[in-house]
Amino acid sequence: MKIGIITDIHSNIIALNAVLNEFEKIEVDKIICCGDIIGIGPNPEETVQELMKNDDKLIAVRGNHEQYLLKELPKNVHDDKRIMSLEEIDNHKWTHSKLSENSKNFISQFKISNIIEIERKKIYIVHYPSNENGIYKKHIKSPTIQQNEEMFNGIDADIFIYGHTHTICINNKSNKWYINSGSLGCPLKSNIANAGILEINKNEVCYKQLKIEYNVNEVIHEIEKLKFPFYKEILKIFYGKE
Repeated sequence: MKIGIITDIHSNIIALNAVLNEFEKIEVDKIICCGDIIGIGPNPEETVQELMKNDDKLIAVRGNHEQYLLKELPKNVHDDKRIMSLEEIDNHKWTHSKLSENSKNFISQFKISNIIEIERKKIYIVHYPSNENGIYKKHIKSPTIQQNEEMFNGIDADIFIYGHTHTICINNKSNKWYINSGSLGCPLKSNIANAGILEINKNEVCYKQLKIEYNVNEVIHEIEKLKFPFYKEILKIFYGKE
């Protein structure tokens, strides 16, 4: 079975379409999404609606940005080290205002985490592991295999799929996999949408990282045109635009 892996789309419909087109060519059987479908980028509604077209294949969980929509905005972010600014709050409110009730209902169906079984392999899916209080564990961009084992301690699975850090990190030990395919929709100073293909055939597990080119300038121009709250900082932090 071929499974497309995506995470941290962040309202980047152009990058998402590029990845979905590649998935169609590869003929994936399932698509696993580790959350943060919305937030940051310019097209939240279009992004959610596009994923809804793939609902028959999609297995998705909530990211922190979906939690911001369905629960409430936090006072502090990034391991409680930084207070969310008023402009950031306005940016989240702008994103939420663009979503239809249909899209909100679709997002509300996602679990915080999920565990599925394919070809006798247990797959644990989460945006990022959390402690018993539901707070994300320490943010580690490129964890070692030992750190991955600590992050997911106590969870019985063969394959762990997560996101949140926006950084590609693939670890494998004794046929136990830890996969973060990196952000699909926040390219930094590149024109690359990150994704992956997980292939499971009987007891064999294979992972291939995908780096798909797309027209990132089109996304940047859309952000500059909309001038939504916090857009200058978003372009700098997530698109590498000085």
